[in-house]
Amino acid sequence: MSRIRQLDGVRALAILAVFIHHALRVKLLWMGVDLFFILSGFLITGVLLDLKELSFGQVLARFYARRARRILIPYLIFLALATLFVGTAWMRYWYFYILATNFVIPLNIPQPGVFAPLWSLAVEEQFYLVWPFAVYFLSQRNLRRLCLFLVLLAPILRGSFHFSAHWFIFMLTPFRMDLLAIGSLLCLEWRQNPERIRKWGAKIGIPLSCAGLALIFYLSRLGYSTDGNTTVGNVLIYEGCLATCFGVMLYALGGWAVGWLQSAPLTFIGRISYSMYLVHVGFILIVFARLQGLAGTAIAFTLTIGYATISWYALERRLLGPRKI
Repeated sequence: MSRIRQLDGVRALAILAVFIHHALRVKLLWMGVDLFFILSGFLITGVLLDLKELSFGQVLARFYARRARRILIPYLIFLALATLFVGTAWMRYWYFYILATNFVIPLNIPQPGVFAPLWSLAVEEQFYLVWPFAVYFLSQRNLRRLCLFLVLLAPILRGSFHFSAHWFIFMLTPFRMDLLAIGSLLCLEWRQNPERIRKWGAKIGIPLSCAGLALIFYLSRLGYSTDGNTTVGNVLIYEGCLATCFGVMLYALGGWAVGWLQSAPLTFIGRISYSMYLVHVGFILIVFARLQGLAGTAIAFTLTIGYATISWYALERRLLGPRKI
């Protein structure tokens, strides 16, 4: 699948939203993580479809080798660097940092604050464990059916299970898999009917995002939130976030008035967004211990951009080679 330049801009929107959420406590912007999940579903499904002509062993070897270069090596470097500042106490639970960091906060396992964003990496890594099997062994028709099933199943699970803390619903893969599945479904539609998305993407995506935001604000006026850990909040607020982020993806793929998403600043931030995500909370905590507010936010953002830029040019770009998506 050839590179879609405006999706780098969408990545930038996602990381900027998450950064502002953590730095300035803008609650709604945590859904930048949801946008990352939909992007992952879309892009990873495309990668796997491109490999489908190979043997299954070759598919696994190529897919996981590239995932290791993209995700694992910068992740391990981040853990090593962070340990210099926060100590080694977290290593008591080292096994959670292999594919299971999304269980750390729900289970009240102590961890340094700088590791807080790592939960979403575990959700994606768990997706990577199973999705190659689904894409390789299912026809595209049945893969569509599976995606639709998962999109419908996740809100049912969120409404059926109640936990002592909202983190279980927020962080565990079964309750967030609708985002990855709807991104995968969008990829299948993009591969088969790109002109349909180009025609209708903006016309459907923009109103869908507005409807999602309206639903979230309406529910918040009624006192519902994901923090409240209620059935209504756990079902409808997350669905509002899904609609909002899915609408952004449809708009971006539609290609109408997306020049700003293809601008050099946003596409660059999109390229370095992974390392930005890894380190941004750490820099916020370090800077905010001395200076808060907009000034502290600006310094933390500058440090985050600086680290991610160095990581990209010194390591990540060399590991990945030519990029298509």
